[in-house]
Amino acid sequence: MALQFTLSQQVARLLSGCPSAVRGRVMRELSQRLTATRPPPRNGLEVGVLRLSSGFQVSYRLDRERQQVEMLDLAGAPG
Repeated sequence: MALQFTLSQQVARLLSGCPSAVRGRVMRELSQRLTATRPPPRNGLEVGVLRLSSGFQVSYRLDRERQQVEMLDLAGAPG
């Protein structure tokens, strides 16, 4: 499943200050975690928080039917 991303203003601001390699890694890791084989929620929407291996914690809202993920919040940074 190929996901389309939208970013909250806070996430966009944080990621804009990161090198492009870091931005790409965050998006790639989140996409991989969300597309892993898991049963979809009943209503097609999923809201959650994931800790990525890059060290970031991402709050997200996923609409599996539309294949859209909104990054709501981003915390942490690679050390």
